[in-house]
Amino acid sequence: MKPFPWHVAALERLVAQPERLPHALLVQGTAGIGKVRFAQALAAAVLCERPRHALACGECDACRWLEQGNHPDYREVIPEAHAAEEDEAPEEEAQGKGEKKSLVIKVDQVRALADFMSLSTHRSGWRVLVLHPAEALHPNAANALLKTLEEPPPRTLIVLVSDRPARLLATIRSRCRLLTLPMPAPADALAWLRAEGVPEPQAALAAAGGAPLFAQRLAAPEEAQFRRKLVAELARPGGADALQLAGSVDREGVERLVHGMQTWVHDLVRVRLAGKPRHHIEHAAALAAHARTSDLERLFALDRELAEARRLAAHPLNPRLLAEHLLTAYNRAVRG
Repeated sequence: MKPFPWHVAALERLVAQPERLPHALLVQGTAGIGKVRFAQALAAAVLCERPRHALACGECDACRWLEQGNHPDYREVIPEAHAAEEDEAPEEEAQGKGEKKSLVIKVDQVRALADFMSLSTHRSGWRVLVLHPAEALHPNAANALLKTLEEPPPRTLIVLVSDRPARLLATIRSRCRLLTLPMPAPADALAWLRAEGVPEPQAALAAAGGAPLFAQRLAAPEEAQFRRKLVAELARPGGADALQLAGSVDREGVERLVHGMQTWVHDLVRVRLAGKPRHHIEHAAALAAHARTSDLERLFALDRELAEARRLAAHPLNPRLLAEHLLTAYNRAVRG
């Protein structure tokens, strides 16, 4: 597993002196920049038996075991729902179970690591645990993890990955060395998106706020179609057709709607305050027109509502009513 090009230098600095690696590392930064890949590449480099320039060789036994998913000294802990997305069960099996997978990392998942942490490592090497997203830790799971963070076995590296580290227990953050990964330079992000064949990479990167992996997801046909439809409504001179648009938003579409509205509102505020749009640069004229009639206080209030809605997007009580409420609040804000 290799890191993305914009994180190679950070990985090399970290692994250059393996004897100085912390027992616990909290990798934080903006969503969509490749933090999980960084953590996996760090694990590969630490476990590799013949690392090259602080990167895993990809050829030794340890690298082959890791690639095949059966390295005895590596564990990755994620919410059950994330695991289900990565390894989808056959349709009939999924229907038979009829159970919703958990969106949090449960205490049983953390307690199940006891044997992994207590046994001797293979060939007296390192042991690596990667846990993400760390903010998904259930409070009981977080408390169970604290015991391991306080007294980790020798040659153990625990890597937590988080988009929102402020949601972690202060006691967990205090026991980890913090590593903040920066956003890639726009030129590097665009070069990667073009190499990946992403259509309209510049527009996608702007919509994603500069995060290349997020831009790649936003450029997918279904995502791009929804974003065009949403922005067309928000750009309308009279405001969005709240009832019509809300009627097309299902549970899975709430996060798309909220993110699209957040970026549009952020651009409106920037233009209202004599700045330039950051996310929707191709709609500068519509943003300028709306900014002239917008109520700044209402825009700030809407932004707070959108932030709260995004936090709860995974389990909205009624997606249609939530979408209708947010769009109606938007219309009030832009009509002054």
